[in-house]
Amino acid sequence: MKLKLDFVSNSSSTSFVYISDNDFTEEVFMKAVGVDPNGPLGELFREMHYEIISGMQYGETIATSDQAEQLANKHEFTPDVIDRMKEAIAQGKSVYTGSLSSDGPFAESLLCMEMFEIRSDDFFINAFNNYW
Repeated sequence: MKLKLDFVSNSSSTSFVYISDNDFTEEVFMKAVGVDPNGPLGELFREMHYEIISGMQYGETIATSDQAEQLANKHEFTPDVIDRMKEAIAQGKSVYTGSLSSDGPFAESLLCMEMFEIRSDDFFINAFNNYW
């Protein structure tokens, strides 16, 4: 249970970072999270994939180390994640930030309400930033 002692909102948001040198396909996502696309959770995770893609489309491309460092000043990402962004940029990988909202569809709300990190051979997503 989360308690907030100052202004209380009925919605929350979560910022996330996506790092990869590959496209974020549904197949790659399903493999990374270990979900059978034809299984009972397949549709939910397809919707989650869609919401992450949408969040990236409305997000920001981080192309320089300076841009990544500026994110540290906003307290959205941990120093380790900022360092990971800088390293990825130096390696020529794509770095995107985006956000998710609890006011969105069910799959987006689920992603928003929990902190999560996905590390795979194909990509890295960190969504530890969560505001209630």
